[in-house]
Amino acid sequence: MKNRAIIRMAVMAAVLLVALSAGSAWAQAPVTIDFWGGWTGPDRGVMENLVNQYQGQNPGVKVNLFTVQWTPLFDRFLTSFRSGDVPDVLAMHWQDIATFASKNLLQPVANDVAAAGLKADQFAQTAWNGTFWNGTEYAFPLDLAMHGVFVNLDMFKAAGLDPSKLPTTGAELVSAATKLTIDQNGKHPGDSGFDATKVKQWGFGINSNHHAFYYFYALLAQQGTSFLDPAGTKVAVDTGKAERAWQWIQDLVYKHKVVPTGQTNAFQDWVTGRVAMAVDGPWQLPAVQSAPFAWSTTTFPNVFGKAAAWGSGHILTLPVKNDPAKRQAAIKFTTWLLNNSAGWGTSGNIPAKLSARQAQEFKALPGRTAFIDSLPFVVALPDIPKTNQVFSAAGPSPIVVAAQNVILKGEPVAQALKQLIDGANQILATP
Repeated sequence: MKNRAIIRMAVMAAVLLVALSAGSAWAQAPVTIDFWGGWTGPDRGVMENLVNQYQGQNPGVKVNLFTVQWTPLFDRFLTSFRSGDVPDVLAMHWQDIATFASKNLLQPVANDVAAAGLKADQFAQTAWNGTFWNGTEYAFPLDLAMHGVFVNLDMFKAAGLDPSKLPTTGAELVSAATKLTIDQNGKHPGDSGFDATKVKQWGFGINSNHHAFYYFYALLAQQGTSFLDPAGTKVAVDTGKAERAWQWIQDLVYKHKVVPTGQTNAFQDWVTGRVAMAVDGPWQLPAVQSAPFAWSTTTFPNVFGKAAAWGSGHILTLPVKNDPAKRQAAIKFTTWLLNNSAGWGTSGNIPAKLSARQAQEFKALPGRTAFIDSLPFVVALPDIPKTNQVFSAAGPSPIVVAAQNVILKGEPVAQALKQLIDGANQILATP
């Protein structure tokens, strides 16, 4: 009997030891977070470094970063709910929330944001506001980006312009661009004998894709009008002001002759020295750190008297997923990214968190000042369920067709505007 008791006790001890070992192994098993984003340029490498830094500080967490361009990323996200492969953290832009929140695919995060100690006054107001839809907070604000103007300072000096007084208004920009546009005989637009077919240096560069609509959108805001009605159900733009906005853009090409006809990549033309100035966003900053010429940036031009520039920003959302442990790990990781986003500034994007922009690591980066100066007057696209259809960057969306009609084809702006309005209203009216 005594031997049997000893054997039973030994067996029980062994079982308990196995159970404790299994429990310890389970407790120490790393939590895996699937993190999806649309960063496919130099910004991907920056985000990879941040992810690696986080994993080094948190060995119990594995972050799987998956990146692909934004449109296929969102397509994959929609199908992920059928396959069960839903990410734990999904990056998107301010104007994308309604597309997914209206389908109940995103979790509200107000309580999580508050519990993480994040408050509105710690962030740029525009970025903080961009995390809400219909009064509900759905995201953590990571960064901002907006249009500005890249300037070749060497060309400025060669043209006799003061590089310390970069253009900030529409009139100043046209004046500078005229002096910076030079044909093979050294003549400028407006000079007798100027030959627009034999230009060796152009003054200004604009894109003819969806970004051209963003110029137009900012110029509407400069005139105190918007594109859609407050409910986002139909186009309600002041047509007179809309025509003036498109006309100013078109005149750069066909009247002032400071922009090359048929231009499709303004920034590339600026980098290669074909144009002296070009509109683009801070995401291009990593590409010019080693430029073979002196350069700077200035704000998007104030054409109509009220400063406004198109802008957007990356936000981090938590898709609907029934896994409390992963959710908490995702919140911790997301909060860490925001609190350490000064390093994200090397991607060109402007950190939304004020303390990150005050960090020496960020302040040492060149070319950011003009974009930061634009923060008070950034205007974002409306966040409506059909944003990704009405304002799609892919052709033949209404905004891309309008840009091509105005800039590439030189079509009368009233005609291009009507087609834009009709196309947008048709999408908005479709169930």
